[in-house]
Amino acid sequence: MIDFRYHIVSIVAVFLALALGLFLGSTTLQSTVTHNLDNQAKRVTGEYKHTEAINGQLRASLGDEQALTKEIEPFAVEDRLTGDAVALVSAPGVDGSLVKSVVNTLQLAGATVTANVALQSAYIDPTQDAELGQLATSLALPNHTLPNGNGATKVSSILADVLLARPGHRTVSRSHVNETLNALSDGKFISVSGNLPNRPANMAVLLLADPTSSGAANIVQTQNTELVTLAKDLRGSSSAAVVAGPDPTPGNSASALATARNDSTLTKNTSTVDFDTSSSPDPAAGRIAIVLALADAASSGTVGAYGLGENQVLPSPSPSP
Repeated sequence: MIDFRYHIVSIVAVFLALALGLFLGSTTLQSTVTHNLDNQAKRVTGEYKHTEAINGQLRASLGDEQALTKEIEPFAVEDRLTGDAVALVSAPGVDGSLVKSVVNTLQLAGATVTANVALQSAYIDPTQDAELGQLATSLALPNHTLPNGNGATKVSSILADVLLARPGHRTVSRSHVNETLNALSDGKFISVSGNLPNRPANMAVLLLADPTSSGAANIVQTQNTELVTLAKDLRGSSSAAVVAGPDPTPGNSASALATARNDSTLTKNTSTVDFDTSSSPDPAAGRIAIVLALADAASSGTVGAYGLGENQVLPSPSPSP
């Protein structure tokens, strides 16, 4: 008869063998897993370094291209707008250095910038609309029929009339121009850089800001629509107009430039230009496109969506006068 202690010994031996097997198996498995993970980490690190090297080359190439574009800018725009006068209007949020560089490019092209007007946030603030409406009523000339709509819509039609005039059309008196611009400035709706215009412009440029993620989507869209309405008024009072701004992300409803490009009424007679401010705060290619787009519209009536974004091209340079 087998003693019970032999059973105990057998059971202990089984468990010891099982434990030893688990230990040996786990050690081998751990070594394999660790080896595989180490190889994957090395591969990912190598791919990251390779990608970084490529990105570095692309950044250097982009920097070289931007530097070259800036160098050829004076030659690309030379004499394109000789004899033309341009009213420059910038939306709330547009960087002052960008405005200054666009003014410089327009002047390099031979244009006179008769007005440099910056819209303030109150201009497209729904809470200020009633005050804008009252101001529009007080500033409207007897022969000027205000459009239907809110205060910003009404003021936009007046602002376009005092800044611009098509060749051969009757212009607003200088006293009324000064009265209008001073009233809007005093109300903190606009600011005017330099002297008040002493003559109307025949071309207009509306600069838009980077898309904003702040504020309710419906309010942002309403504000974008107000800027598009202003663009239509500027074009209606001029012989050529361009709406320019940062390249919109596809589907980004916060982009005023996307709103402009989706407006079929505006794009029938107004060019749009996108430019990239993410890689450079000084988009020389965008400024060149603004000048060439104005020249195209004035010389042949050609309009389009220009720039460096997806499906966009630079306008064809018109022959110099």
